[in-house]
Amino acid sequence: MEVDDATPVLQALEAISGVMTRLAEKPMSYRLHYQNIVLAWSAGMEEELETARKVLTTYLAASDNIWLPLLERAVALASADTASAQDCVEAEALFERAENDYICKRLSIIQDAYAQNELPQLSSWNPEISFGLSPSSFLAIPVLKLHLDFLFGWASRISDPDIPHPDGLAELYASDAVSDRARVVVEKGARHLSKSNEIWDAWMDWEEERLNTSPRSTKEIQATALQQDYIARLATAHIYHEQTFQRYSTFVSTHLGPDKYEECLIEATKIRQDAIGVVAEREQYEASLASLPAFNAYLLWETTPRRGKHQRRQKGRNQPKPQDIPPDPKLVIALYERAIAEAASQRDTALSSVNGEGLLVDEAPLQAAEAWLSLFWDGLTSFLREHARDKATELSILARAVRSVPSNGTIFASHIRAIDFYHPVDEEMDVRQETLESVIGVYTRAVDLGDMGAAGITATTIARAAYERRRLHVDGELDSEAFHGFAVMMNTTIDLLRAQGGDDTLKLEKFFVSTLMELDQFDYQDAAIAVWESASKFYKNKYYVWTEHAAFLTHFGDAQRARKVYKDAATPTRNLDYPQALWTAWIAYEERWGTVEQLEYAMYRVRKMGEDLGKKVAKAAEEAITSQQQYGADQITTAPSQSIEPENASLMAIDIPSGTLPSGENKRKAEEELPISQPLKKAKPETVAPLERDRENTTVFVVGLTDGTKTEELKALFKDCGEIREVKITELRDDVVALMEFMDRDSVPAALTKDKKRIQGQEITVNSAARSTLYITNFPESSDDAQIRKMFGKYGTIFGVRWPAKKFLKSRRFCYLQYTSSVSANAALELDGLEVEQGMALSVAISNPERKKVRTDANIELREIYVAGLAKTTTQKDLETLFADCGAIKGVRVPLDDHGKTKGFGFVEFEQESSVKAALMYNNRELKKRRIAITMADPRAPGRKDQPSTGLGKKADLASRSVRITNLPFGTEEGLLQQAIEKIASGVKRVEIFQDVWEATVEFETIADAGKLLLSTDGLTFNGVKLGIAEEGTSPLSRSGPSSNAPSATTLAPKGGPSFVPRTTNPKARFGLGFKGKTMSNAVANHTRITPLASSGSASKSQNPSKVKDQDAFRAMLEGKK
Repeated sequence: MEVDDATPVLQALEAISGVMTRLAEKPMSYRLHYQNIVLAWSAGMEEELETARKVLTTYLAASDNIWLPLLERAVALASADTASAQDCVEAEALFERAENDYICKRLSIIQDAYAQNELPQLSSWNPEISFGLSPSSFLAIPVLKLHLDFLFGWASRISDPDIPHPDGLAELYASDAVSDRARVVVEKGARHLSKSNEIWDAWMDWEEERLNTSPRSTKEIQATALQQDYIARLATAHIYHEQTFQRYSTFVSTHLGPDKYEECLIEATKIRQDAIGVVAEREQYEASLASLPAFNAYLLWETTPRRGKHQRRQKGRNQPKPQDIPPDPKLVIALYERAIAEAASQRDTALSSVNGEGLLVDEAPLQAAEAWLSLFWDGLTSFLREHARDKATELSILARAVRSVPSNGTIFASHIRAIDFYHPVDEEMDVRQETLESVIGVYTRAVDLGDMGAAGITATTIARAAYERRRLHVDGELDSEAFHGFAVMMNTTIDLLRAQGGDDTLKLEKFFVSTLMELDQFDYQDAAIAVWESASKFYKNKYYVWTEHAAFLTHFGDAQRARKVYKDAATPTRNLDYPQALWTAWIAYEERWGTVEQLEYAMYRVRKMGEDLGKKVAKAAEEAITSQQQYGADQITTAPSQSIEPENASLMAIDIPSGTLPSGENKRKAEEELPISQPLKKAKPETVAPLERDRENTTVFVVGLTDGTKTEELKALFKDCGEIREVKITELRDDVVALMEFMDRDSVPAALTKDKKRIQGQEITVNSAARSTLYITNFPESSDDAQIRKMFGKYGTIFGVRWPAKKFLKSRRFCYLQYTSSVSANAALELDGLEVEQGMALSVAISNPERKKVRTDANIELREIYVAGLAKTTTQKDLETLFADCGAIKGVRVPLDDHGKTKGFGFVEFEQESSVKAALMYNNRELKKRRIAITMADPRAPGRKDQPSTGLGKKADLASRSVRITNLPFGTEEGLLQQAIEKIASGVKRVEIFQDVWEATVEFETIADAGKLLLSTDGLTFNGVKLGIAEEGTSPLSRSGPSSNAPSATTLAPKGGPSFVPRTTNPKARFGLGFKGKTMSNAVANHTRITPLASSGSASKSQNPSKVKDQDAFRAMLEGKK
């Protein structure tokens, strides 16, 4: 080997040695394991690569990309001519380990049924039992297929007398033994609705071939057994039911004889109906599984109780619902397993990009995948506790979960609590000791061997501590040995947490102290005080630690020590995070327990410290203002425009309030109809809330970075400037720019001194983000993002442009444009007043988030009611009088018709939200001999005449004018998406993006406008991504959008482009290929209108066929033809 070739290998070996040393300390770290694998792979070191994979599988759950190379190597060794019986046994054991990472253990009842081979006979088959007999599945199909190939290969070798084989394998791989083991392998994947056929078909091919070559004496027995397998498969939900049924038909006619054909097929048809229904209900969800949010939405539907067929809900919110069908545990567990597999696969993909230093190009995909993985595991364990609690199942799933998410303390805590639940502390001594060892083992994997944060360590420790605390008094007396172990564990873990920065919640300290104080027969009060003293010493800047410490001493009557704690905490050098709170607590303590002299002394100290703090704050503020003015003096200019900008003007803010108006337009058309004689009451001025996060003045731009710049390099350069809140690196068209946000504005002047420094040999430029954002308004409605960028791009590098959503006000015409330098922003101010169209002057101003426009309609939807059923003679005064007792009224609007009479409805806006609750109690009250109806007003609801009608009702009208957009790129803005849509179809009324799944609903003015987008031949491309287009209503989810608890998902557009199904058709749910089925259950029908998957010509007929219009008629309508 040449020296040049040896050097990289030696470097890789040295790096691997260092990683292995760290793995010895933290073997539960996925990142370290993948770093080890990447180092071995990049150096081409096959033996080290295999070792790295084996080490990972020893401690953690692994997916296909780790297991398959190991299994393929084991199969190759066990299948070689020189293979021994031991090689085969080791290969089988490796398959078992791999499948245990993927496959959920079956419920104990199911395990017993299979172990005893209690398969039901054909005449007594119960489809409900079949659902229970099929085990849950995971996405381990490649592993299961490889296992079957291995078994069938050895069975073929054993059956051939001319092929030699090692001793001891003839019995192990006899055809009957292989058949039994293959059945177990197939059962592990039987619950996968869409892929279980891959392993089942392979198994059945082998079984039928074996049947064909079997002697006549055993054929009948084998055929009967295979018939039972076919029946079990037909009773199990999967999407290839029709192929299975056809295969069973061929099997019956070939092996059971024509005399049994009709009887077997009729009974099989009855057996499979429930399974077909299960598939039909879930078919749309299965088709939409393109993301983890889609899995979550599927799980939400699967775990929600549903109504039975032909049953109606009882009226009334609080009425019992005995007709609800609970979720099927087997189906739910199977779906959770598939979701976990997908999340694990995405995590492995993210970890595969780790470099030799253990760094990732992008941490976001890894963090997202781990968050979803933890969510799915937690959901699965919670579901088991609520619906299918079983000792073997729950413990086995939790054991797998902690291997899969070793950084999640909640999962480890659940595992410890489950062990505690199934093994009470009053068991026999030897069993009790085994339980303790199990708890300690789980705790050790989490805390001592894991790579867990403070919150995870706290959760795991609390779970173990709760178990051990119950052991202290098992026999009525304190177990001193058990207490010693408990105290050592608590002190050790508290020290470990503090070494990592501590836990501000003080959960461990409080738990430890409360346990000590329960031991009345021992003098443990001093030990408890020592815990608080050490906490006060470590968290010396946290006011609440001192107040908790003093409160504890006060509770036990130690006034002298409590007063000393307050005095020590009130020392000016403490630099407490909230000194005012501690001062208040000290004075309250002295008022209750102190003398007059002690109270006056406390008040004197507090007053002096308050004065000192005020001077310090004033000085710091003065220095910050002076420093900011000094660095921005050359850049700041007075904006020539007096345009008032909406709230949250900064580009760096997360959202722009959609209810903000860009000019003095009225917020409702009803106000325009008010006569002069009915003026609105003047609203009380509202105060402007201070900025919660001052991004504008705490952020700098770092310009001129290289493509490979890491966030760690930026943090290292700016670490001495102040505490960094966030770092974001963005690749622009011609530059790489980083956004550095600090915790306070005092850090910005220091950060600006880093200008002209070098990162990776490249000189950087550091600019303050203050006054770098422009507020642009009063441009033509047709202006889009490209035109604005072209107009302003000549003044400097544009960091980004934000456009407002138009879902509530279509006429909004403003945007925020942010440069990487305030110099560019000031230069662009020359465009202010530019006449972009005749009579339309462009308005450009520097955005200032500290000077916001106070909205007069803020939170109006929570302070306004809608009153319907008014008499024609009702006036504004009548409504004011009626609701006067509810609270202060801000305004009353009663729209009038052309004759000056009331239109029958009105709006009442209150000063306070609490007044609305009182006003709603007036519902159904009589006013001028008319019963009135009162509801919350919806400021987003359009007027009646703005709503086109198809004669099918409001919901149908809305659905017919709406289109679903899928596959949106991450970070898509509603304003930019609307601009792209309007290039294809005009009349866009509203765009709403569901950021949990990055899909959108687009509402058009007319059906024809919606149809133009649906029938677009070129489709819709946004930011280089081909978007999916589908009718609104084809999704299996409710249109209400994603909930706050979990993301939702929708069906993706069909392959080959969008399709338009005439809305007068009556679609049927599909129950299998080529099979006519029943309509969907009410639960699914409430979520969606299922679109037929067959061609348009196969659509079912409506009751009035003459009125059905096809796509040609629809296209003719768009072209203006009759």
